Amino acid sequence: MAKIENQNPAAIVPSAGLSNRFMIWVLIYFAALKLLASFSMQPLGDEAYYWLWGQNISLSYFDHPGLAGWVLGATDAIFGTSLFGLRIASVLTSIGSVWFLWLYAKRILPEQRKTVFLFITLMVAASPTLFVWSTLVYHDHLLIFVALAAMYFFTCYLGDEAKDRTGQLHHLYLGALFLGLAGLTKYSAVFMGLAVAILVLAHPKLRHLLLQPHIYIAGALSATMQAPTLIWNINRDFASFGFHLNDRHDSHWLSQFNPDSFFNFVLVTLLLFGPFLVPPFVRLFRSTTDDNFIGMGIWIARLVTVMSTSTFMFISLFSFTLWYWSDLSYILMLVMLPALAMRKWLAISHIWFGVIVATLVCFNYTVVPIANLMGQRDIEAGTVYGWSGIAEFVAEAEQEYQPTFLAATRFQSASQLSFAMQRTDITAIEVRPSQFDIWENRNEIAGGTALILQDEFGHLEEMESRFASLEKVGEYEVQQFGFPLLKYELYLGTNYKPRATTLVKE
Repeated sequence: MAKIENQNPAAIVPSAGLSNRFMIWVLIYFAALKLLASFSMQPLGDEAYYWLWGQNISLSYFDHPGLAGWVLGATDAIFGTSLFGLRIASVLTSIGSVWFLWLYAKRILPEQRKTVFLFITLMVAASPTLFVWSTLVYHDHLLIFVALAAMYFFTCYLGDEAKDRTGQLHHLYLGALFLGLAGLTKYSAVFMGLAVAILVLAHPKLRHLLLQPHIYIAGALSATMQAPTLIWNINRDFASFGFHLNDRHDSHWLSQFNPDSFFNFVLVTLLLFGPFLVPPFVRLFRSTTDDNFIGMGIWIARLVTVMSTSTFMFISLFSFTLWYWSDLSYILMLVMLPALAMRKWLAISHIWFGVIVATLVCFNYTVVPIANLMGQRDIEAGTVYGWSGIAEFVAEAEQEYQPTFLAATRFQSASQLSFAMQRTDITAIEVRPSQFDIWENRNEIAGGTALILQDEFGHLEEMESRFASLEKVGEYEVQQFGFPLLKYELYLGTNYKPRATTLVKE
């Protein structure tokens, strides 16, 4: 096994031979793409959904813990309801993440900290998944930031303790604080907490910490911070936990092997996190480490990667699993890449692959879907276009028909319509349970009439089951540069029947 610690710092090439000038120019390009996407692309459905969380502050929410919603509520209150007010959250967390990458660089190789910093930042930016999910205001931009912070402080403390027992307690407690924030962001943060616990229990030079109170107090701090999520779930029959553990999958999902889902998860993960990162990631697992900052960081990254990836890979054997659910694994691995003499051709390939994918993604969602240029249709990308026109179309119909309420047949489109109209009283009528089941003013709108926006992804059958009668009263087609993107239909429903749900106590 290769040894990656006891090398002469002057002999290490932490940037794979890339010049600082080259890395700076490519990073400027990625930053420009990020700003273009942030402040010109209309919100995706999930982003608008999380914006609504910020308009309805709660201890926690059906889909995830509450921190991301609280943050979006704050940015909306400060900057107003706009693209800037929405996406400034991910810009700020990206700045925070970059700051922690600088701190990592100073610890990994102080003599070459500028080069190490540029290299780590570029490797992260060139990973298509990390570029996109640090730009969108899904929960991942926040998770990346707080996870980087937590791992940095834990690695400082554990590395110093393993080396010569000089760990500083403020590093331990800051690590616990940021781990608690990670837990308030996404449930997958549990893998980081488990990784730290396993490392302390298993590493012979860390076990002395078990005889001191501070490691237990730090753990209690992280756990106590999860009180809002736990209280919310207790009051709602553990609905969020049940959704992720079982309800979001098909019924009896563990009884039937799904090879398509498994191979899709593996292949998309390899492709969109960066196929050229596979060899150095494998080497990080095969290399031996010393008992210091780099060694402890690599061990935490390894443990998180093994637990997270194996968990989601297991789920993918039976049910469709999204590749970015395991993004926590790879951001932690990436910060340790400078400990290797990464081959230049792999670094260059990763960078240009990331440049091409990020450019195409930004073009696809801000200019026109690429499939349309080739005579096809990308209706998923089409969902981000044309919302100002859709909002005007719905507003005119509302003025004409005077319904009791407005709705859409997906929680994503209901959220996008809410953001476009800057309203919080629009509901979603669909099969999947969501936070809308809690927000819906059931007693006020039961028996009323509704205008319902239906797109090509919507659940028409569910809509039909909720109304005594339905009549299509309008159509709207979104076009971009003359290319038809997506068709919407507007229905008038009468005598609305809210569905039964355990999320709301009658």
